[in-house]
Amino acid sequence: MDDLSLAGVPVATEPSKAGRLGLLDPLRGILALCVAVYHLSVWFDVSLSGSGLNMATARLGNYGVSAFFVLSGFVLFRTTPWSRVQAEGLGRFWKRRFLRLAPVFYLACAMNVVFRLGMGPDPTWVRLLENLTLTFGAIHPNHALVTGGWYVGLVALLYFAYPALAWLREKGGLPFLVALALGLWLGSLSSTLHGVMDQAQWNRFHTYVLAPNQIFLLAWGALLAGLHGITEKRLDARVALGLALPLVGLLVWPAPRFFDHMVALTGWIRYGYLLAVTALVALAAFTRDGEPGWFGKGLSRLGAWSYGLYLLHPFTMKLVAPHVSGQLGFGLALGLAILAAAAVHRWIEEPMGRLGRG
Repeated sequence: MDDLSLAGVPVATEPSKAGRLGLLDPLRGILALCVAVYHLSVWFDVSLSGSGLNMATARLGNYGVSAFFVLSGFVLFRTTPWSRVQAEGLGRFWKRRFLRLAPVFYLACAMNVVFRLGMGPDPTWVRLLENLTLTFGAIHPNHALVTGGWYVGLVALLYFAYPALAWLREKGGLPFLVALALGLWLGSLSSTLHGVMDQAQWNRFHTYVLAPNQIFLLAWGALLAGLHGITEKRLDARVALGLALPLVGLLVWPAPRFFDHMVALTGWIRYGYLLAVTALVALAAFTRDGEPGWFGKGLSRLGAWSYGLYLLHPFTMKLVAPHVSGQLGFGLALGLAILAAAAVHRWIEEPMGRLGRG
């Protein structure tokens, strides 16, 4: 393995090992943990509104979801070129992606409806149909019948549209990805700069999750994938981690102070934080593969469980909160969520993945 130097930064030309892309697996685990910690810390009231801890968990949790959008766009565009879509056919492509999203989502929706937990809108027949078909993202992402399901609806839109996008990328190359990322970003300006906060308090988050305010992040991930594909140069892991520290510092810095968490998700400051998390995804993706230590292996395993952790931690809160409160309740709910995520990965995601590949 030959080391090169790019602007004074050590890089390597070693190709990625099969099934892995840099440090993306550990990053998935960190992001899912940030989202779960944020929600559970709010629900169990473990920090004062406006405190440094409260603001840090709010930014890390909310922008952790944003990073998942960037990461989703990157992985799909990097691993599934138009030639692969052609080779497997549209039916098989959509089957694989459906089996990736739907089973755990269906489980979460079923638990919400059966136990009447009140996550999302009333489960009318129309809402049930939207969730069963994964079309709610095109109608309204917050029609999801489970907390956090809005992300699933928007990613389902990407999967549905991806064959056309892959063909356009094949024809248009990197300029197409640049135009897509820029055009969709411009479409988010109205909502981010004034559209969300102009709404009544109850309607702000419903407006925030709408597709024009989110899907440009998938395109940013696609652009990263295009850049990743035109060079084999990779960062040394220690250098990447060193570069990541100031980006994380920006997200946890206790200023500007806010009490309403939507304030940190709107205005021009949102784009600054989004550039930071996009850079974190880029650093993880452009890092040379290596043998992870025990800590890296643990985070990679948590990354494999990330989808279950994202969808199931609200249920462990519902289970624990009536009996235990405060920091103890927070810790118990988080621990149970990780165990539940490991279980659904083992018994649902892995079998469905094998079925999709079969």
